[in-house]
Amino acid sequence: MLLALGLAWSAAASVAPSPSWAKPHAAELANPSAKWADNYLSELARKGEFSGVVLVSRGGKPVLERAYGQAVAGWNLPNRTDTRFEIASLTKQFTGAAILQLAQAGKLGLDDPVTLHYPQAPATWAGITIRQLATHTSGLPNNEIKDFTKGIAAPYTSEELIGTFRDRPLAARPGTAWAYTNTEYYLLAYIIEKTSGQSYADYLESHIFRPAGMMDSGFASTLAIVPRAAEGYARQDKSLRHRDYFDRSLELGAGGIYTTAGDIARWNAALDGAKLMSRASLEKMFTPSVPGDYGFGWFVTRKPHLREFHEGSDPGFAAFEARYPDQGVLIVVLSNLEDAPVRRIEADLAAKFVTP
Repeated sequence: MLLALGLAWSAAASVAPSPSWAKPHAAELANPSAKWADNYLSELARKGEFSGVVLVSRGGKPVLERAYGQAVAGWNLPNRTDTRFEIASLTKQFTGAAILQLAQAGKLGLDDPVTLHYPQAPATWAGITIRQLATHTSGLPNNEIKDFTKGIAAPYTSEELIGTFRDRPLAARPGTAWAYTNTEYYLLAYIIEKTSGQSYADYLESHIFRPAGMMDSGFASTLAIVPRAAEGYARQDKSLRHRDYFDRSLELGAGGIYTTAGDIARWNAALDGAKLMSRASLEKMFTPSVPGDYGFGWFVTRKPHLREFHEGSDPGFAAFEARYPDQGVLIVVLSNLEDAPVRRIEADLAAKFVTP
């Protein structure tokens, strides 16, 4: 989720990259593609175009895991492979997983009408189902900054978030069009909380992060101190500045999770091993919608390879995650530079690590 904020209040800092963190693993040094990738990423960092961590694994084993640039520019503290990054809209895959878990447990039905779980829904929502929310086919309108009636620096409850779009007309008749929106995932977070009896953050912690061994992941308030977390930056001319401010609650269900590249790998291993949900639920997660090519928190395409992926963008952060299940390849790009070309980086790495 990229909020188009115009609050350039932060002081500038040098964009000169710090050295890469630690030394390559022996396996990396023996892999020509990994050596190429390290040189490629080092050059991007040198030019101030990338700061963050990249992980490539095949068959669950890392082929490349390297850190570049600075986690805290003001103190010249380098990113490390265990640095925590905000992952913006990559969060949606965890929201989708929570919904599938609750459906598997019999606490909701994927084709339940939203009105069953949100009685305050207007009459126009009568045809919307939970599945349509997850696959971006509900027709709900998306939000712009002006729709956040308390502004973007104030906290919102789940009910207040839903109130920012509840009384606006639908953008399309439910099930007839695909449109990427955050509002649908606000409503899914609300349903998760009401159905489970836990906060969104607590549900993810107890049902996804802990069972998957993701000890470096969570959903924290904006002002919380998160150990080993990178600060988010934007580029301004030839300098860095701190990212624009917005309250974390504006992302509930649609963004806001922090994690590490290693935890993303653990998450994918847990999915591949059906550790968090049944194979039938996993199939639903990665079944693309019609219209659209979106499952439960994932884009899914099949040409030229089966590819399950998502991009994330927030003030100060950018992320990209791609799975190539037929080849057992996972590519994770996490950055604390908001305009880092994470999509292009993933594509360039895939050209080296994914067999044509």
